[in-house]
Amino acid sequence: MMHFRSALLLVLIFGLPWALHAQAISAGGSYDSIPRLELGANYNYFHANAPPGQCGCFSLNGGSGTVLLNVTPVWGVVADIMVGHATNVDNSLQNITIFNYLFGARYTRRTERRFVPYAEALFGGAKEDVNFQFTINRNAFGLAAGGGVSTKLKGKFGLTAVQIDYVYTQIPNAKNDRQNNIRVATGVTYGFGYK
Repeated sequence: MMHFRSALLLVLIFGLPWALHAQAISAGGSYDSIPRLELGANYNYFHANAPPGQCGCFSLNGGSGTVLLNVTPVWGVVADIMVGHATNVDNSLQNITIFNYLFGARYTRRTERRFVPYAEALFGGAKEDVNFQFTINRNAFGLAAGGGVSTKLKGKFGLTAVQIDYVYTQIPNAKNDRQNNIRVATGVTYGFGYK
């Protein structure tokens, strides 16, 4: 079952841009500066509560990569692959790495202003690696909802000034199998396919 989901995910990631290619953004006007495709690289800070059997709120640092396909001037399809890592959580010698792979829609409020706000809702999976007594490798459902503010830099480069997301996962933790996390991210983007 896991191999089928992985294959389906790859087909969606690589097939979606060609399937949506006929849906042009704009033939002119103020939307000429919108790239068809944007790649992003971010630094992430997580505030998480994933240790088994306790709140154990702690921080993780990591990064993420995003692929955004702008279907219309305001709607886009986004893939967000993020990872966070923490060592010696709560002085327990426990190292935790959380990997989220999420996909969904982004709404962007385009105006004539330099800073562009957006909101997104993403669904997918979460995976946790823990070195507690023995290595644990778990997969579970995950979702993220939030938004941020981006701006254009020079040429095809842009900046995600700030992005804040609520990240919910259902990784087994011997307590309630639910984690309510906050992610704060910042990073750079590069656009392709300008009109």
